[in-house]
Amino acid sequence: MDEARAMAVRVPLLRGMTFRQAAVTLLIALLLGVVAAAVELYADWQAMRGEIRAQTERILNLVHGPSAQAAFQFNDELAIQVADGLFARPETRQVILRDNFGRTIARRERADAGQSGQLADRLFGDLTHYVLDLNHDTAAGQRIEVGSLELRLSATEIAASFYQRGRLLVIVGLVKALAISALVVLIFYFIVTRPLLTLHSAITRIDPTRPGGWPRPELRFHRKDELGQIVNGLDELMRAFQRGLDQRDQARDENLRLGAELDVSRRIQQMVLPSQAELQAVPTLDIAAHMEPAGEVGGDYYDILPHAGGLRIGIGDVTGHGLESGVVMLMTQSAVRTMLTAQEADMVRIMEALNGTIYHNVQRMGCGKNLTLALLDHHPVDQGTVRGCLRIAGQHESVIVVRTDGRVELIDTDELGFPIGLVEEVGEFVGQVAIDLHRDDVVVLYTDGITEAADESQRLYGLDRLVELAVAHRHEDAEAIKDAIVRDVKRHIATQTLYDDLTLVVLKQR
Repeated sequence: MDEARAMAVRVPLLRGMTFRQAAVTLLIALLLGVVAAAVELYADWQAMRGEIRAQTERILNLVHGPSAQAAFQFNDELAIQVADGLFARPETRQVILRDNFGRTIARRERADAGQSGQLADRLFGDLTHYVLDLNHDTAAGQRIEVGSLELRLSATEIAASFYQRGRLLVIVGLVKALAISALVVLIFYFIVTRPLLTLHSAITRIDPTRPGGWPRPELRFHRKDELGQIVNGLDELMRAFQRGLDQRDQARDENLRLGAELDVSRRIQQMVLPSQAELQAVPTLDIAAHMEPAGEVGGDYYDILPHAGGLRIGIGDVTGHGLESGVVMLMTQSAVRTMLTAQEADMVRIMEALNGTIYHNVQRMGCGKNLTLALLDHHPVDQGTVRGCLRIAGQHESVIVVRTDGRVELIDTDELGFPIGLVEEVGEFVGQVAIDLHRDDVVVLYTDGITEAADESQRLYGLDRLVELAVAHRHEDAEAIKDAIVRDVKRHIATQTLYDDLTLVVLKQR
């Protein structure tokens, strides 16, 4: 893995930051060198023009006397000496000395002198031709014109000298540019590039699984500048990543632990529910039940507990759902069975004992849970058409009683109790009611997950629809009634998420 990472971060030489920085620096230095050389060449050209003009004028002033004397005296030998002296300069192309009659008394001209180049003419063409009028002062103090001296210089020779000096300036400029580039690159490399490469190397060696242990580089002389701030920022970022990974791992472990606990709780919850065989074994009632939790563990409670005198039926709804609600549900089931085992038949004492147990346990848990709970005691009766008696106590949803002729009785339980576990004493709130059941009468018990099930338009299923469906299927057995109601609720919900537990118990008097 480390080798693969190293190969992945290897940068080609021509794409490296050092090479690009060196190339850009060299290019800029060369451009600046060319500009500087051009400025120097221009200045040198101007200076050279001034020197040529000044030097030529000095020479002409120096030879004026001998030239005038040679022209005045018709001294050919002196004239030739003057011409030879001027012709000794390598840039001199032609020298002509004339008398006042226009006769040439001395002439020198280079045999190979030809046309000069266009560039040379543009640079120095205006400095190549000079004509000096020769004057002689007589004994009477008069100045008379005795002839002329014509001097022509070679623009090519002058330009050659300039070219030589120009080449030297360009070479020196380029050497200086290269030297400056190398110096700048070297300084920049040690100040910026090498620390960045060190930081880059440290970043490429970060272990994604342990970013907090990254090899933080120690950049000397950069602890308080921008590079030092980058290193500090990366260090804080890597530590934050590490904390996030640690929290993720802890959360994953916690989720695994909670998942295992929820799985155990769900299995325990399913285990304590009455089995189908238990329900079928009840001789006096046809019973069907359905419970579907909204989460991993539900908060609804129902139970069917046979006893010597008949049957005790419980149904309740713990606030919320999840693990805590499931625990309260299991405590309720255990407490109801315990009271039944103790053969307690008084509903007030049963509710007081249940409430005290749940209240103190919830206080210890610190979860603030409570539940609505209705307990029903069914006793078989054989008095004319009456086949059973149902005593109801505790506050929960309304109990639906559907008679065989289609009449509906709704038993409101709001006045029969108080939420269990909400306050310490509930004895004064507990009441009970008894109803007779005839053959084929249907009793429907449910939690609010049924009536408050919402469709996509947030319309609730409602009690009226539940009653109508129970009436429509009252002639069928309890299992068929239960299935019809559950199917209709699921049809109403459609694709909506189940937000509350669904619990339904259908009792039919045999």
